[in-house]
Amino acid sequence: MTNNELANIKASGRWPVKFSDFYRHYFFATIPLGCIFVAITMLYNAFEFHNNELKMPGTIGLSIFILFFIFVIKRLYQNQVFEKYQVTDEVLNNLKKVLKSLHFHNVRYYERGYFKCTSGVSWFSWGEEITIIIDDNYLLINSRPNQPITLYEDRKNVKSIIKSLQSIHNNANI
Repeated sequence: MTNNELANIKASGRWPVKFSDFYRHYFFATIPLGCIFVAITMLYNAFEFHNNELKMPGTIGLSIFILFFIFVIKRLYQNQVFEKYQVTDEVLNNLKKVLKSLHFHNVRYYERGYFKCTSGVSWFSWGEEITIIIDDNYLLINSRPNQPITLYEDRKNVKSIIKSLQSIHNNANI
């Protein structure tokens, strides 16, 4: 990650869109779009040729694929956005220990001011790349899956990091 990319992420709170994102992630959105097109074609033929047998499957299919498209777009957006979390110096000093205690792999700190690590493979995920950027007293946390989309494994990673950081913060205040 270059200094320019790091500054852009700190300013916008999201990953910059690259060409590789289109074929690695966004291309996945064409599947529900293609299914929506098929359902619309089915409905068009049902109404144009008065074929009542196609109206119900076309309507149900269109509804399901529109919901699936909305889900895919929402998940792709969540993969781009960093979650902002306010921290103290105590938490920053223990961040590497927290990441290792959560069983993340390849925990590395880069001198530009960010951590990168990976999560393991599970039934619902091929693993994620977790990026934590230190921005003054804030952490910007993001978990991007290695496959186009996950059900919520990446969100679970971010929540587990924040929960662990909160427990350190609470223990320091006791």
